[in-house]
Amino acid sequence: MEQLFQQYKDIAEFRLVYINEAHASDSDWPVEYAKELGITQHEDYGQRCTVAERLLEDKQLTIPTLIDGMDNAVNKAYQAWPDRIYVIQPNGKLAVAADRGPRGFKPALNQATEWLADYRKSQAHSSPPAALSDEPLAIEVGLPFPDIMLPSVQNGSPMAISDFRGKKIILHVFASW
Repeated sequence: MEQLFQQYKDIAEFRLVYINEAHASDSDWPVEYAKELGITQHEDYGQRCTVAERLLEDKQLTIPTLIDGMDNAVNKAYQAWPDRIYVIQPNGKLAVAADRGPRGFKPALNQATEWLADYRKSQAHSSPPAALSDEPLAIEVGLPFPDIMLPSVQNGSPMAISDFRGKKIILHVFASW
């Protein structure tokens, strides 16, 4: 995702949204790194922020990052757990809606890359490329994307998807390292 960000940040707004941890050491699906790093299910928002900050530092991610609230509203609204990628067109409609990760991550990354590459080529023609997926999902390609408002990890300022209306947005909603 960081590589995609570096390659296309000049033509699209990228945001990560950290949601509830998928593979915490005390979860139903613990993984070794969570045990080694002492990552447990988030008990409060401060803990969720701390884990997100550790993730950004550990993975050397520079993508602007938002954090889902303890009510998990983003996770529920976007059916994102454990991870999902969306490409939102300037008109607010979806161009790419990935299957849930981890199996959906790599194909979604490829779809997002293809869409952004086509968009870059089409800029001279002023029409964005067509949506790459017509799979029926609760959040469907071609329909308006639901808005969210969350604080930024980097500076705590609230951001909403609607703040970027008129721009291309790559939204990666994820739960785990």
